[in-house]
Amino acid sequence: MEEETPISHPVAPSYHGFWPVLLIGLSILLIFAWEVRINMLTRVNARQLQQQQVAVVEQATKVQTGLEKLVRGLVELAKTDEEAQKLVTKFGIKLNDPAVPTSTPAP
Repeated sequence: MEEETPISHPVAPSYHGFWPVLLIGLSILLIFAWEVRINMLTRVNARQLQQQQVAVVEQATKVQTGLEKLVRGLVELAKTDEEAQKLVTKFGIKLNDPAVPTSTPAP
């Protein structure tokens, strides 16, 4: 009795898509998390910039008011003082009609 040895055929390896799909999913999740982080940082920076701009506008308004008072005082002084008159003439300082408001709209 001869024993028959089973003939083994090479079996082609079968691959499943678990690892590639997992890696692609993790990559997409990482990119999404990065985009969310960038979006949050951009919003925080935009709020800070807006607050800084409001402060700058307030400061500019105060400076403008102070300069207007200074110029009005210089023009009033120029009526009686020769040196002040020379400054007004040299720099071409003129006053606008105070009845016309020259306010700028708020941003």
